[in-house]
Amino acid sequence: MSQLNNAFKASVEASIAGLLSLSDVLQKEQQALSGNDAQTLEQVVKDKVRVLTELQHSVQAREQIQKQAQLPPGLTGGEDFVRKNFSPAEISHNWQKLVNLSKEVEALNSQNGKLALAGERTTREALGILTGRSQEQDTYERGAAGNASLGGYSLGKC
Repeated sequence: MSQLNNAFKASVEASIAGLLSLSDVLQKEQQALSGNDAQTLEQVVKDKVRVLTELQHSVQAREQIQKQAQLPPGLTGGEDFVRKNFSPAEISHNWQKLVNLSKEVEALNSQNGKLALAGERTTREALGILTGRSQEQDTYERGAAGNASLGGYSLGKC
């Protein structure tokens, strides 16, 4: 087996380990978001950043290998690399595990994003009730216009 194939196989195994860790962190994030547990959520976000940073290394390594093999990036290029360079018994189980974990993590992250948006919406509504401010304004608006709308506004005046 070529050195490139060994490196690809190692990157797949490292990605699987990273995705398993990320899945665990995302499940903890979901529990923290569902339970409005800000302290746990803060730690989970730190863990998430750390795991994503680690996972990035294996993904970049695989992308580089695919580029050297003149294949497209992502899972499509990975599929092509696996098909062209390995027998099914050599890597197919791990590759399929990587693909499935990628989809699971993506779905879990999407659910967490929806929970976070729902929490933001609830907070915005509560602030609107407490302050008498329109609930249509976004608490976290982007740009100078958003910051200007909060100018002179204090929760201490409630």
